[in-house]
Amino acid sequence: MDSVPPVDFRIRSIIFEGNKKTKSLILQRELLFKSGDSITVNDWNELRQQSAKNLFNTALFNSVEIGVRNIKNSEADVVVRVTERWYIWPVPVLEIDERNFNTWWETKNFNRLSAGLYLTHNNFRGRGEVLKLLVMGGYNMKLGISYAAPYVNRNKTIGLGFQSIYTLRHEVNYKTAFDKQQFMKLEEQPIQRDLLASAHIKYRPNYFFTAFLQLRYHQYEFADSLILANPAYAPSDQGSLQYFAVYAKLKSDHRDYRDYPLDGYYMDAEIYKYGFGLFDQGPDIWMLQSTSRLYLTMSPRWYFATGFTFKLSTGKDNETYLFNKSLGYGRNLVRGYQYNVIEGENFALLKTNVKFALVKPRKLKLNFIKTDKFNTIPYAFYLNLYFDAGYVGAEHPAPTNILPNEFIYGTGVGLDFVTYYDMVARFEFGVNREGDTGFFLSFVAPI
Repeated sequence: MDSVPPVDFRIRSIIFEGNKKTKSLILQRELLFKSGDSITVNDWNELRQQSAKNLFNTALFNSVEIGVRNIKNSEADVVVRVTERWYIWPVPVLEIDERNFNTWWETKNFNRLSAGLYLTHNNFRGRGEVLKLLVMGGYNMKLGISYAAPYVNRNKTIGLGFQSIYTLRHEVNYKTAFDKQQFMKLEEQPIQRDLLASAHIKYRPNYFFTAFLQLRYHQYEFADSLILANPAYAPSDQGSLQYFAVYAKLKSDHRDYRDYPLDGYYMDAEIYKYGFGLFDQGPDIWMLQSTSRLYLTMSPRWYFATGFTFKLSTGKDNETYLFNKSLGYGRNLVRGYQYNVIEGENFALLKTNVKFALVKPRKLKLNFIKTDKFNTIPYAFYLNLYFDAGYVGAEHPAPTNILPNEFIYGTGVGLDFVTYYDMVARFEFGVNREGDTGFFLSFVAPI
């Protein structure tokens, strides 16, 4: 198979190889060309590379190769060769009820573990549909099901999905003091029960833009002692809360690889509306959050990345603890403050990274493993230097919390390990504004 044809050519046909489970129509949706197209040599390399990235970013394949063969009379066949991933994961699950690994490692409390079975099919019916079943017991007991179809119409632009998950908790984070989460636990009875049910529609008219709209229903039941310990925990003081919410997201994604990007850019805008006045004492909150990220390849081994995120919220209940989350959750944190949370109605966050490819992407072949889903291990190592800064605006912060309404920053160095099945491990040493230092372990790309 030749990657570049010698002359301008017309695509005679497109041949798919290696897609034993995945329907060809799912692969065709991600290609920037079709049978019958006439393509110049100058355009071919860009079309081939971007189409391969589109296919890889579906998370359905371990590897993607696109080339041509049977070149004759200015015509050629395009060959799309993929190595499929393992799609069904009926595996035991251990889950730590913490914001990140570092906060759990601070206490190493094994009582905060939950165990269960997570059955996931990431390519249900070979159409890119994702079906998940969850049964979990222990620290938190969960029962859930979710389903998402990437396309349901002929033009493959509209997707649908739903989820439902019930959680029973014996311990919850009920307030923040000294800029750290404080927990409350009841031995004899659950302290909180949650039910979330949602349905969504997704519109993806091209390869880079996605519009997402979701309708949610939330129901909570609280133990009396929880509300007594923090009357501002929830809008309702009657031991229960229910409301509808709408979530909308617009996304423009031009990154080369979504799980660990090195080049391109990303922008999104998210709008949340909690409560519509259908239930007594339900919330009434509007929230806007937006993220922009830029990734630059400065040389074959040097990379730069920066990202900016902000959140604005308003409404009569946006200061209640359930809805007052800002920095310290997921990727929304200033590195160096992994042990802290900063609560407030609004925040701004700037993150920057300079990376050096210590070991550029390579592949290790394990011949003693027979299946091609596991016997080729891609890997890469990146050294990085980072600087993050943030600010959380809180109208009425708790007296013991000193980080709201303060400009904070952190800097440090790290080593990132990237391998197959979208796995990332980051080992970092950082220092923050207060002079606190620490070693931190994370499992997602920082920006």
